[in-house]
Amino acid sequence: MTTAKLWRAAALGIALAAGFSGAATAQDIGKHQFNVVGTWGFLTNWQKLEQPFWNEVLKNESKGQITASAKAQTEVNLKGTEILRLLKQGVFDFAAALPIYVDEGGAVIEAVDIAGVSRSFEMSKAIADTWVPEMQKVMEQRHGAMILATFPFPEQVFFCKGEIKGVEDLKGKKVRVQGTSQGDFVTAVGGSPVTIPFAEVLPGLQKGVVDCGITGSMPGYKAKWHEVVDTVFRLPVGYTLGFWAVNLKTWQKLTPAEQTFLKTQFKALEDRSWKMIAAESDEGIACNTGGTCSAGPAAKAKLVNPSEADIKAREKALNAVVLANWAKRCTPDCVAKWNELVGKKFGLKAGN
Repeated sequence: MTTAKLWRAAALGIALAAGFSGAATAQDIGKHQFNVVGTWGFLTNWQKLEQPFWNEVLKNESKGQITASAKAQTEVNLKGTEILRLLKQGVFDFAAALPIYVDEGGAVIEAVDIAGVSRSFEMSKAIADTWVPEMQKVMEQRHGAMILATFPFPEQVFFCKGEIKGVEDLKGKKVRVQGTSQGDFVTAVGGSPVTIPFAEVLPGLQKGVVDCGITGSMPGYKAKWHEVVDTVFRLPVGYTLGFWAVNLKTWQKLTPAEQTFLKTQFKALEDRSWKMIAAESDEGIACNTGGTCSAGPAAKAKLVNPSEADIKAREKALNAVVLANWAKRCTPDCVAKWNELVGKKFGLKAGN
């Protein structure tokens, strides 16, 4: 089955469940050309999900009425922190963004993806579904945008030079992190967090700027971190979340039929993203550590799974430091809402 047909089947199922036909709404769609920025061009999210969505699926399902000039973030040489500003300014109509790169209202957005909270893709998705309404308030008020869908990256793990047997060996290590809560987590287990762009991690590892880096299992492989590290330590740090947002002015110019059509297509994109990336996560571990790998030749880093003591140390870091520090960054109302919606559901509590 082709990519377009897979999406059509998913979107049709969603449309029927919602009580309307995707094909029927396509008849009421006007002609639109959108400017779009996505994620990193060398990763699966862009190659197998975003790019075909913008270049094939929407065009086919709208019968040619909706087209897009879609570029990967790497293609336009942008940093993650620039994305929402450019979306708000109208440079882009749609954009893929990560909570870790949000400045204004960042603690509320960050709450969907606090390092160490999610223990599985299912838990990460459940938190996203629960917390997105709170994120929407910040997106609309401060960024002039609306979230249409969420998507994950593979399981976040430690790639380290030298031998790492467990959490104790992270003490004193300089560890590249990709957000504030990851930095809190590394500090809590005795390491020193270092913030450098993803593209600079490989040379950073080579030159000793960092001893370890945290990233997704497959992204680390595709970025060739395995060429300079010796150990992949599979301590669960989370499942980096992203979201697709639309500029509110762009959205408000669309008719109700066009908005309904796009919501249906984005829901299909969301469902497909979570399924595909969850499946890729284990393969990413295999690709880095000598297992079966469809993405290229398997690397030979040593896989270290966490011990029971490591998991206890992880939980201690999360509860004593990571959640406590996040609570200081958010407002009391925000913390109370997170504890009510997320904390109670998963046996967690932020703040006092």
